[in-house]
Amino acid sequence: MKKFLALVLGLMMTLSMLSVASAESSPVTISVWCAYAGEDPYGKYVYDYADKFMAANPGIKVEVTAVSSNDIYAKLAATATTPEDLPTLFYTSADQAPGLVDLGLIEDMSKHLSADDLAAFGNGVVDGCQVGGIMAYYPIDLQPLSVLYRIDRFQEAGLTVPKTWDEFLADSKALNKDSDNDGKVDQWGFSMVGSNNSSGQSRFMSYLWSNGLKVVYKDGDQWKTDIGTPEFLKAFTFWTNMNNVEHVVPDGITEITYPTAANYFAMGYTSMMISGGNAMGVTYAAAPDLKGKIGTFPMPGSEPGSMMNTEGYALSANATEEQKKAAVEFCKFYETNDANMGFWQESGKLPSTAKGMAAEYLQGQDYAGFLQTIANGCRPVNDFPGMSALKQLLGDAYSAVFAGEKTNEQAVTDLGTGMTELLDDYN
Repeated sequence: MKKFLALVLGLMMTLSMLSVASAESSPVTISVWCAYAGEDPYGKYVYDYADKFMAANPGIKVEVTAVSSNDIYAKLAATATTPEDLPTLFYTSADQAPGLVDLGLIEDMSKHLSADDLAAFGNGVVDGCQVGGIMAYYPIDLQPLSVLYRIDRFQEAGLTVPKTWDEFLADSKALNKDSDNDGKVDQWGFSMVGSNNSSGQSRFMSYLWSNGLKVVYKDGDQWKTDIGTPEFLKAFTFWTNMNNVEHVVPDGITEITYPTAANYFAMGYTSMMISGGNAMGVTYAAAPDLKGKIGTFPMPGSEPGSMMNTEGYALSANATEEQKKAAVEFCKFYETNDANMGFWQESGKLPSTAKGMAAEYLQGQDYAGFLQTIANGCRPVNDFPGMSALKQLLGDAYSAVFAGEKTNEQAVTDLGTGMTELLDDYN
């Protein structure tokens, strides 16, 4: 009997050791397509947090791939016919998520989070991730749009923070400057992102919203638009005139991407910029001496111009249950393992948790506009599934006017035609 028990115990120990060895040789692997990872100076934190997470969880392997935020939607959409190629986690944001939900690529994140997990986020943050009745992604940060401005230059010119777009234009004109007296402006009022990509299109969309334009909205079971109205043409023309007529933006507007516009602001070539807090990170990284000279204020206009603009990681509906569990744990670790909040401080993006938003470094004039924008109430998420195509139509329209290929009237007429065709696809 004793020999039999010894044999059984030995066999059990052997099986246990084989099980551990198997787990160690075949960890759960989660792949992450990440727009943060390719950004400087804060992309390094993605890899750092992944390494720390793997050290604390040796049975999980995290594979991070850097993918630009302007490219990731097309890359993800291409996997719709081959969902097995979808990564476990992928970066998304409030304007990209509706299309991804429509394609059926996203798992409802709330199914994997406890009540305490959800309660840790700041007021309105979870709502800012809702698309089509599901929590489309885990919010890592917030990017409400506000206006960054040079406090010192406003004071020198005797300017006050603008409340309307007419006041914004007047301030921009006052901030235009020929600093070397060669007869040419070399310091402009407004660092507009004029490129025809998601960064330029999103800012233009927010500008339109701030003017009370809905652009696309649900009326009963039908999607409708106010593109083509006199109010839309007026707002559209005001925007393009800031380049074509008023010249308060830098030369070569169609080539000015977000990184270029942010660097212009950091280098002092411009004095105002519409952006989320990421531009703050760029500015302080390039010119730390500007701390104390940068402020923010909510976008001008009669209506909220910004959504909460939550950003984070969506969970693949095609992942295994083991991968989903590991991926959610990585998301929670990302937000809680760094007491110094290195990712958020260096990126300039606002934390998504209530505790993070109360951090001391956010309480100065530089973040005041972002916090005020949230306090004033952001726009709800627009869950039109054709948002990516709509933004492309908007970008094509303003780009054609900037390039002198169309008048404002022609561009808006063609935009209206394209919008009618787009809405027909979803009605």
